[in-house]
Amino acid sequence: MQTSSLTALKELALQCARSAGKLSLARMKEPFTVEYKTSASDLVTAVDKEVEKHVVDMILQRYPDHGILGEESTFTGDPGKYETLWVIDPIDGTTNFVHQQINFSVSIAVYHKGEGLIGVVYDPSRDEIFHAVKGEGAYLNDQPLRLERQVHLEEALLCTSVFWNKRAEQIGIDQIVKKLAGKVRGMRLLGSAALELAYVAAGRLDGYVSLSLNAWDFGAGKIIVEEAGGRVTTMRGTPLPFDQKSSVMACNPAFYEELQHYLSMNENM
Repeated sequence: MQTSSLTALKELALQCARSAGKLSLARMKEPFTVEYKTSASDLVTAVDKEVEKHVVDMILQRYPDHGILGEESTFTGDPGKYETLWVIDPIDGTTNFVHQQINFSVSIAVYHKGEGLIGVVYDPSRDEIFHAVKGEGAYLNDQPLRLERQVHLEEALLCTSVFWNKRAEQIGIDQIVKKLAGKVRGMRLLGSAALELAYVAAGRLDGYVSLSLNAWDFGAGKIIVEEAGGRVTTMRGTPLPFDQKSSVMACNPAFYEELQHYLSMNENM
């Protein structure tokens, strides 16, 4: 894809992220409905749906021939039929949006023929926008991000949602991660996978591990971490899909092999 085309896509992705973030902050101050998806801990709000439709409309107005894969399924076409696919999560961290009103984000990625080209993660509560274009590096607002610090696993600050995953308990990976927690410097959980991946790119976290994320959760963060010099794969060490649910492991490259070996001790992942 030509540089001019990438620049236009990046500018629209940034515009969509900021506009979506502004809308979510405005709606947060008003009464809104909260619904359950699969359980009381799996929430969706009317704001999620409104924000996604807002972003979808912005994209299709500019690129009517593009496909969109979004959490709220606002786009009615078949995402698999499009060469250029936008992968979006209007509010990643809906529970935080409802309860805390911080630690949620807008995640927007652009993939072309399965290759990640552009990633944007916007934290509207802090007005921080993490973004990357393939081959052009990663940025936080206008500051370049580069993971150059050599971090040993025992010095690492990791983030994981594994402890709250029922399948992790069933296959025993939660016990492996609990042992890992005793080996590293500390463990955190923010509740927004896109934001947590962006924090890995920024060096605020050294690694992130999840047993099961949807494509819209990691689509943008993967690109940003890789452009910052980090490693992102499945927990098995295989390439991430761009349009399917997957385990995710993202980290500073200095301890990637050690972390991947540690996690791969469970054959059922």
